[in-house]
Amino acid sequence: MADWRNVGNWHWKEKNCLGWAKTYLKKQLTGVAASGSGIDASVTSVDSVTGDVDLNVRKGRLLAIYDVEVRLEWTAQRGDDKLTGKITIPEVAHDTDAYVYEVTASKASAETLALRDFVRTQLTPQISKKLEQFTEDLKRENGSEMIIADDKPAEEAAAAAAADTQLAKDFKEGRSGAEVAVAQTQGATFGTVEVSQTP
Repeated sequence: MADWRNVGNWHWKEKNCLGWAKTYLKKQLTGVAASGSGIDASVTSVDSVTGDVDLNVRKGRLLAIYDVEVRLEWTAQRGDDKLTGKITIPEVAHDTDAYVYEVTASKASAETLALRDFVRTQLTPQISKKLEQFTEDLKRENGSEMIIADDKPAEEAAAAAAADTQLAKDFKEGRSGAEVAVAQTQGATFGTVEVSQTP
C-alpha cells in the first residue's frame, strides 16, 4: 500500500549516505592493481573520504547527489626498486566522470620516476573503473528504503481512487439509492455500490 505521506514518491525526501560511501570506497579501492613492463602497482589504503553524499527522491525519481574528495596511498615496485606515494582525487561527483588524479611520490629519483609515471598512467584508469560503479551501487544499496512502493497497478489504483471520489460525492449530496459504477481494471469488474441514507 502506498504511503499517504508521500503518494507517488512526489515530495522531496533525502538521506545522508556519506558513512556508507566511506565504507564502500575503502572496500572497492583498496587493492586495486595494475601490472606491466615489469612493474606492479596497487592501492594500499584509502586514507580519507570527505564531502557530501546524498540520495534524494523527488517527483517519483531517485537522485544521487554527491561530491567528495578521496585520498589514497599506493605502492609500486620493479625488481629491487620500490616506491610509495599518495593519490588525491579532488572531486568524485555525480555530474562528472572525468576524474583528476594528483599523484605524488615519497621520493624522486631517476630510478623511481618510471614507477610514479606507471601509477599515473596505468593504475589510475583502474581506479576510474571502480568509481564508475559508485552511482548505481549507491542507489541499489540505499534506494529501497527511499522509494515507497505501491502494491496496486497504476490503472487499478486510478480506478479505485475515482470510484471512492464519486462514492463520497454521491453520499455528500444525499442521493438516496445512487449507484456508483466502479471501473473495470486488469480484466476484473468490481460491480456497483449502492449508497442510501436513512432518515
